[in-house]
Amino acid sequence: MQAGDLVTMPGSIEPITGIILQADGKGVVRGTVRSNRVKVYWIEDAEASWEPKKWLEVINAASR
Repeated sequence: MQAGDLVTMPGSIEPITGIILQADGKGVVRGTVRSNRVKVYWIEDAEASWEPKKWLEVINAASR
C-alpha cells in the first residue's frame, strides 16, 4: 500500500471508499505499531483516520 491507492474496508456495515494519504506511519500516536497502519481519507465521511493495513483492501493502486 502506498499514498494514492484507493481502498475499501471489507466487512464494514456500509460500503466506504478511501484514499491512502500517508503510508509510512509517521504521526501514529499512543503506542500503536507504525508500520501496520496507514492514514486514510474516507471520501463518504469527509474525514481521515489511521487504519490497520490488514483491515483494508486496495481497489485501485496508484501509478507506481
